[in-house]
Amino acid sequence: MNEPRTLFGSIRTLVIVSLITIMVWLLAEARMVQTQSLEAQVFLTGVEGTGSLSLVVRQAPDLAQVRTVSIQVEGSIAGLDRFARLLQNRVELRIGREIPAQPGMHTLDLRTLLRQSTNLDVHGLTISQVSPESIVVEVDELETRDFPIRVIMPMGVELDGAPRSEPASVRVVAPSSVLGQVVVNEATVRVSASEVAPLAQGRLETIPGVVVELEGVVRGDWATSIDPAQVDVFVSLRTLTQTLTLTRMPVQILLAPGEIGDWHVQINESDKDLVGVEVVGPAEAINQLRTGAVVPRAFVTLSFEDLERRVRSKPAQVLGLPNGCRVVSPEKVVNLEILPMQSSIENPTQPSTTPGVNGATDNTDPNQPS
Repeated sequence: MNEPRTLFGSIRTLVIVSLITIMVWLLAEARMVQTQSLEAQVFLTGVEGTGSLSLVVRQAPDLAQVRTVSIQVEGSIAGLDRFARLLQNRVELRIGREIPAQPGMHTLDLRTLLRQSTNLDVHGLTISQVSPESIVVEVDELETRDFPIRVIMPMGVELDGAPRSEPASVRVVAPSSVLGQVVVNEATVRVSASEVAPLAQGRLETIPGVVVELEGVVRGDWATSIDPAQVDVFVSLRTLTQTLTLTRMPVQILLAPGEIGDWHVQINESDKDLVGVEVVGPAEAINQLRTGAVVPRAFVTLSFEDLERRVRSKPAQVLGLPNGCRVVSPEKVVNLEILPMQSSIENPTQPSTTPGVNGATDNTDPNQPS
């Protein structure tokens, strides 16, 4: 009877001793001091104040930029694990908390700030070293200013009226130190020659999405924004046309290829040359006519029906004008005499015509210029 009790007591004693041993080992392990290095990224956070006051922060631009810090901590394994979870590889420095809420340059002792942080307060853990030890930041107040927009057109472009943008002004938000360097009182949009080229003359046209510029302000710089960043520009190009009176042009007869050789066409003596034809068009095209780079011709086109009816007159056409040019003078009518070729042969006193190039016929009277 005593033997079972003795066995049961031995097992109970063994279990109790084992549990105590494990607890002692865990307690010793938890209290064992170790050292660990952790890497964390640095984040600077501004603040939107009450009313119109807003503060922004950045690292001093003339110094090396600190992206990450190395933090050496000492403590128990449990404390180190808890600290790592609280840190989350991130050191956030906020205006009004770690950063003074005053414009100017501030040097921050990172080790002191991390030790004082309530978010990283772990019992029994010590921050022994932070590298780099400090960081220099600049705090400034955000300001908002509106600037009217001036549209700048390419050289040589003539307009009917002043160009305008929509909207007519932009709003710039930037630190006061940035806006303090702006000496101009207006923003600009520059229209390129390639943007003007496809526009029609004489009517209001829209150039969309022209980028707004403000001298002294770089878009995307420290806490700087231009709203809107692009605007539409409305312009009306002046019609740049000229008028030219063409030189004397001999009138040619144009027949269908199947009718050549079957008809005799005689042009009235006073209508053999087309004179006083006025042409209007773009300045460049008119200059081509003036210099002889392009030579137009005068034609009277006769269809089969015209020949069969033996029309007595028909308007002359000017062909070969440069693109954009058109005749603006009154239509010139050419008086004609049309006979079948057989009748012309039977009447030897009647002057004849011979086919010309591309179905055109030229006067063959030796006393008349072709």
